[in-house]
Amino acid sequence: MLAAIFIAMSLAGCGGGGGGDDSGSALYGPGGSTTPATQGSVTITPKGPVTGVGDLDQPYTAVLEGTWKATNLASGSAVYLKVADTSDVFQMPAVQPAPAGGTFRFELAQKSNAPAGRYTGQFEITPCRDAACAQTWGAPVRVDYQLDVAGLGEWETLGRDASHASSVATRIDPTRLQQAWEWTAPQAASAVESWVARPATTGGSLVVLAGSTMGDGSQRGTSLLQLNETTGALRSTVTIDDNIQTAAPGSNGRLAYLTRFGSDELLTAYDGAGNVAFRYMQPTDPLALTLAPSHRDGVIYFFGGFNGGEVHAADANTGARLWATPRVGLESATPTVDANYVYYHASSGGFGTIEMLDRRTGAHVASIIDPSSDGTRPLGSNAVALGSRGNLISRSFRGLTATRLSSFNIADRQWEWTTSFPYSQFFAVSGGVIYAIRAVSGTPTLDAIDETNGQVLWSWAVPVTDGQSGTFGNIVATQNTVFFGTQSAGGATSWVWAVDTEQRKLAWRVPDAGYIVISGSRTVYLMSGPAGGIMNRVRAMRMQ
Repeated sequence: MLAAIFIAMSLAGCGGGGGGDDSGSALYGPGGSTTPATQGSVTITPKGPVTGVGDLDQPYTAVLEGTWKATNLASGSAVYLKVADTSDVFQMPAVQPAPAGGTFRFELAQKSNAPAGRYTGQFEITPCRDAACAQTWGAPVRVDYQLDVAGLGEWETLGRDASHASSVATRIDPTRLQQAWEWTAPQAASAVESWVARPATTGGSLVVLAGSTMGDGSQRGTSLLQLNETTGALRSTVTIDDNIQTAAPGSNGRLAYLTRFGSDELLTAYDGAGNVAFRYMQPTDPLALTLAPSHRDGVIYFFGGFNGGEVHAADANTGARLWATPRVGLESATPTVDANYVYYHASSGGFGTIEMLDRRTGAHVASIIDPSSDGTRPLGSNAVALGSRGNLISRSFRGLTATRLSSFNIADRQWEWTTSFPYSQFFAVSGGVIYAIRAVSGTPTLDAIDETNGQVLWSWAVPVTDGQSGTFGNIVATQNTVFFGTQSAGGATSWVWAVDTEQRKLAWRVPDAGYIVISGSRTVYLMSGPAGGIMNRVRAMRMQ
């Protein structure tokens, strides 16, 4: 992959140390004081500011260039250049002789893959008299730099974003993952356990819903927390009334969304400090069937109404309602959104359908019948996934234990195929391949399924000697790796596995499975808990 090279704009001396007409040049003698020309001098004139834009999957190289000029140096005098970075973002070269010809150029590689965001600082060039820079021809000259690192998009809702494909368009080498920090949900006094729900991410934060379960099964001390992505430090806490039910949080990459049930406030948006950005008022039943919203292009889509029997669209930043329309059937789900339509799975009348709505108006467009479904309403959370070829991938429900995967053509509005095997609740779609765990007894097996016809391309089975008998958590695919979790009967042992999809073999594993998310800055979060228990712990891992 080509390196992302910063372009040094030819504005001489921005941020430089000179004054008057020198405009960023420096004319110094020993000790940093201006000296008569007879004692010799060195003038450094950098080009700048140095600016660049890159993304997480490219190496970053800043190009620092400019000119130098020596005047009236005594015979045998030498000039060396030393480069420093005031913000310690880039690797610095050794002190080296000033190049012949009066120009210099340094290609400065970034120290490590930094999280998405803006990085600013100054490059500092010092004219030295010796290779150790023990003596100088004067004070350093500085030039500003700015690096904007584009992210991959945040983990916003069930299945990552409005596509619900559970895939991240990046390459991750799991063998380089090292734990950066760990956090455990606090447990209330007299509680039997603490817990965390499926998380979301915003730029710089992990958003988690956490609380405690009491001996009578009630929940206490539920809070929405935002943890600093880099350190794990608590950024904000929002306490939830014990009488209010909540769903796992969502985000639009900037705001965190909390869904409430049994109150007049269906959806609340919070900024990174925990301040309320807006409230979406809607009376709801405590058992309303809806999940965190799906966000696309500044709009959030979710199931509203008293019991979740409507589809709503609202402005993602203000909460202003754009439209609302009746929903077919009731399932614990969140809508899927592409450039034109909103989709959701429905079970009613003895068969399943994929419902299509106009994204801008909410008007009903079509119902695609699923011949592989008998209309059984699914247990647990559910969402249709966008495929890579103008299709949708959905679970087809025939009874509560036989759940196959089916593909539906959007343009033709027809069912295409259904897999031969049933699969577990979560799956991922990446690069024309569907990754899913067979829902059959015995050793968990990962299948790579051809998106065009539903046929298994290859499989990888968990080693029998590990005693794993079922899945635990979700599946996440990157461009080269699939992450998923398994557990033994009773949950005494569990593992997170990473399978290399190019070599089709195991690349990495760690104990304690659970839910997995990857942030826009490639932090891999593993949610897990004690053996046989529920999730109550977060491990943040990054490539080193």
